[in-house]
Amino acid sequence: MNDAMAVPSLAYSIILAVIQGLTEFLPVSSSGHLAAAQLVWPAMQFPGEFFEVGVHLGTTVAVLFYYRQLIGDMMRGMPDNKMVGGLFSRQWVAYIVLGSIPTAAIGLGFEDAIRGVFQRLDLIALCLALTAVVLIATRFVPRRECVITPALAIAIGIVQGAAILPGVSRSGVTISLALMLGVAHRQAVTFSFLLSVPAILGATLIVGLDVLETPIGTGILFANIGFATLCAGAVGYICIGLVHRATEDRWWHRFAWYLWALSAVLAWLALGSSS
Repeated sequence: MNDAMAVPSLAYSIILAVIQGLTEFLPVSSSGHLAAAQLVWPAMQFPGEFFEVGVHLGTTVAVLFYYRQLIGDMMRGMPDNKMVGGLFSRQWVAYIVLGSIPTAAIGLGFEDAIRGVFQRLDLIALCLALTAVVLIATRFVPRRECVITPALAIAIGIVQGAAILPGVSRSGVTISLALMLGVAHRQAVTFSFLLSVPAILGATLIVGLDVLETPIGTGILFANIGFATLCAGAVGYICIGLVHRATEDRWWHRFAWYLWALSAVLAWLALGSSS
């Protein structure tokens, strides 16, 4: 079967989908986990591109469903530019567009250049450790109630683009930057996740166009992907709420300890493989 269409068993598909749902929104880097796992266990069966499209669509739907009321209020408030969630409706749309521009430019411009990082366990460990530093820094920043600005939207878009590196958590760096610059915690998380929608859909579209050129798979393949998509979306929905709780209750920085532990293990494995 074509690699793009390769999908493991139903049970294994669900396990992978749960991991995707957890790591997509928690500040621990889904790409870092996947890249490291592929290097540590090269014989393990990993999903193909068709599976990847499915689970990413699941997590994207989770974002849209979680913020369905805010998005609905935003769309209804566009004609009169009503205030929604601390910003005017048109500001939400404009800032998401502003933030998406540098993300797309970095993603498209540096995709080939950073491909080698996915093959370096030591560099993945370094990126995880740096993400942890960013997370822990939020502990020492006083809480303020500022709002997103055009400059801040662009800055968040730039650091979101940096998440193309495996080990750099998209949610970790974008939310942490917003918090360190004084944005109210709920708006920081909300903007980060809404900004992720164009990025995830854009990356999924690129992969999806390649998948469309492959032969149609079996019914079992589509059933596995369907269950995996639902699982990724359900777990992702729960994790979005967990991120809101972590920033509100000020224990967001604690994810850094997990990243440092994982980084140390990967660095040790990298040293062992090079000796």
